[in-house]
Amino acid sequence: MKNKQINLKTQVSKLKSVFLLFVYLFICLFVYSQGVVAQSIMPLIVAPARQELEVDPGGKSAINVRFYNSGEMPVSGILRIADFVVQDTDGTPVIIDNPALSSPKFSGASWFTIPYDRITIPATDKVTIQATISVPETARPGGRYVAVYFEPGPEVPKAVGGINEAGTGVGSRIAALVYLKVAGVTAEKAIVSRFFTPSFFEYGPITLETEILNRGDYHIRPRGVVSLTNMTGGLVDQKRLPEENIFPDTSRSFKNELGTKWMMGRYRLDLAASYGLTGQALEKSTYVWVFPWRVATAVILAIIIVSMLINKFYKNFTVKENELEKALEKEKEEIEKLKSQLRKRGI
Repeated sequence: MKNKQINLKTQVSKLKSVFLLFVYLFICLFVYSQGVVAQSIMPLIVAPARQELEVDPGGKSAINVRFYNSGEMPVSGILRIADFVVQDTDGTPVIIDNPALSSPKFSGASWFTIPYDRITIPATDKVTIQATISVPETARPGGRYVAVYFEPGPEVPKAVGGINEAGTGVGSRIAALVYLKVAGVTAEKAIVSRFFTPSFFEYGPITLETEILNRGDYHIRPRGVVSLTNMTGGLVDQKRLPEENIFPDTSRSFKNELGTKWMMGRYRLDLAASYGLTGQALEKSTYVWVFPWRVATAVILAIIIVSMLINKFYKNFTVKENELEKALEKEKEEIEKLKSQLRKRGI
């Protein structure tokens, strides 16, 4: 008996040891993974993330770009100038690494000059880069879109985020975006290439998709509203169109929700916006029906059922009333007969 107790205690002790070892290994693995995640994110920041400037043909200018390293280790890497384009409807910039693939119409990277092509950003410090710009005299008026970016070396962890208009990088790159406008008369032209909503909704709100295509020579930032009106022309809802840059030869998509859940009837959706230096107009309209058919069907069925019940009750009541009247008439006739017999008997 004592041997069994000793063996049981030994097994329990071993299980405790295995459990503690498992917990220790789990904690070590967790701490290590957190360290790897922390090391794989390099806290690099660029400022200003986006710059806009205008230069005359044949003119010169300069911009300053500051790269901040808030980490505890210095970061070394290459510094580059490249054109960028926007290819999707969400406004995501893409750096063009191969200059041969840049559009001559909007390329300006070759006009930029930087003092060096490799830098080291000290820990918790910054490096300021000045890029000089020389615009050829023959440059066509319009927009040029250039990225000044820093790319850490292969031994350095990647920078935070992906490139966007705020100026973070592609993969390991962190970029400042430059919108350069060559002064002169530029073409401003945009169209509403999509203004869509399903033709029927059972319930609101109504989802509206708007897409604006920029066919001009410089990016635009349309301002306007989308409105929802009912069959009598009364304003039901109105939302502001998000103000976003739309680059040349690129579309930008917008989504709005208008109205409430409970609506019924035919509604009109209108876009009224303007863009460019001269405030050119963008207008579009469409119609949509909203009808909660399932609720309406249930209400109609309920009305029909209640009407049938009322009708049946009324018929039953009428039949009983007629039967009662007939019974009273019969009793009345019998009473009259009885009276007549009593009179004949002289009572």
